[in-house]
Amino acid sequence: MNWLEALVQTHGIGSQNSADYLLKEGLPHRRLEPWRFTDLTALTNLEPLLLKKSGPVVHGQSPLFAPDVVRLTLDEGGGNFVLAQGSAAAPAGLRLDLENPAASKDLDSAWVFQLQNSIVGPSFNLVLGAAESLRLELCLNPTNSAALVNAKMQISLAEGASLELFVNIKGSTNSLVLLTLQATLGQGSSLLEAQNLIGAEGAVLLSGSEVNQAATSSYERTAVVHGWALARQEPRVVQNEGEAHTFLRDLAIAAENNICDLHSVVRFDGPNGRLEQLQKALVDDAGRSIFNGAVQVPKLAQGTDASQLSRHLLLSDRARVDSKPELAIVADDVRCSHGATISSLATDELFYMQSRGISRQQAVSLLKLGFCQQIINFLPPIAVSGCSLEAVLKP
Repeated sequence: MNWLEALVQTHGIGSQNSADYLLKEGLPHRRLEPWRFTDLTALTNLEPLLLKKSGPVVHGQSPLFAPDVVRLTLDEGGGNFVLAQGSAAAPAGLRLDLENPAASKDLDSAWVFQLQNSIVGPSFNLVLGAAESLRLELCLNPTNSAALVNAKMQISLAEGASLELFVNIKGSTNSLVLLTLQATLGQGSSLLEAQNLIGAEGAVLLSGSEVNQAATSSYERTAVVHGWALARQEPRVVQNEGEAHTFLRDLAIAAENNICDLHSVVRFDGPNGRLEQLQKALVDDAGRSIFNGAVQVPKLAQGTDASQLSRHLLLSDRARVDSKPELAIVADDVRCSHGATISSLATDELFYMQSRGISRQQAVSLLKLGFCQQIINFLPPIAVSGCSLEAVLKP
C-alpha cells in the first residue's frame, strides 16, 4: 500500500471522484513543471496510519477577541466546525457541515484540492447578501501531535458585500494541515483575507485558494508562514470581467531545513484589471524558499495594470532560493512589471548601527524585522496582534 492509498483508506473517502483522480495520478513528481523544485519528503515522512483528526483544540479566548467577530474552531473530535467561546452570533448565511465543497474545476493544476477532497473533513459555507458585512476568524490550533486538520472554506459575496477573514493556524509536531478556500466575489464586493500560519517540527501545510472576481470587486490576501517542514501555498485568482483589484502579499520565514513554497496564478479575463503582488522570504540555515508567480494577460485584457515583486534575504551560505516569475502577456495596451532580488544583510547598515552602540545581534534582529515589517504593515486590524515575529527573528 502506497502513501496515498494509506491516507485515503485510513481517513475515509470524501469525494470518490477526487479519490480516483488522486490514486490514478499519484504524488506529484519533479518532472512536472509546477513541482520540479518541491521536495515532498516531509509529506511522505508522515505516517498516514498515525495521523488522527485534530482532536481537542485550544479554546481559550483569542487575543483578537472583539464582540463583533464570528470565531470558528473545530469540535473536540476535529470533525466539525463550531462557534468558539466568546464568538459573535453566526449570521444566517453561515452553514457548518461535513459536506465536501465542489472539487476544483482545474484538475490539472489543483492537486492540493484533489488531495483534500479525497478524504473526509469539515467545511463551512458562507453566503453574504448584498451590502452585508462580516468579520470572521478561523482558529485551528491542535494540541495533539500527528494531527490531521482538513479544513474547507466556501465563500460567496453578493454585490457590495464585505468580508474580513483571518485564518490562524498553529500546527503541532508531525501534523498535516490541508486548507482550501473557494470564493466568488460579486460586483463591488471586497474580501480582506489574512493568514497567520505557524508550523512545528515535522509539520506539513498544503493550502490552495480559488478566487473568482466580478468587475469592481477587491481581493486582498496577506499571508505570513513559518515553522513548517514543508509549506506549499497555491493562491489562484481570476478576474472574470476585468476592472477588479487584486492584492497579494506573502511573507515566508524558512530556517533549519524548512521549505516554503509559493505558487500563484492571476488571470485577467477582462480589461482594466489591477494586480499588486509582493512576495518576501527570509531564508536561514539550510532553509529553502520557492516562488513561482504567473500573471496571465490575454488579448481581451487591455488596460491591465499588474506589478509583481519578489524579494529574498539570505542569512546563510546553505540557504537556497528558487524564484520564477512568469508574465504571459498577449494584450498590447498594458502596464505590467516584475522584479526579483536575492540579497544578504547589508554590511554598511550593520556597521552603522554597531557604530551607534547597538550590538551585532540586535542589529541583525532589527534588519530582519524591518525586512518583514513591510508585509506585517498590510495586515488588517483583526490579524495584527496574532502575527508577532519577534521571537522567530531573534538571532
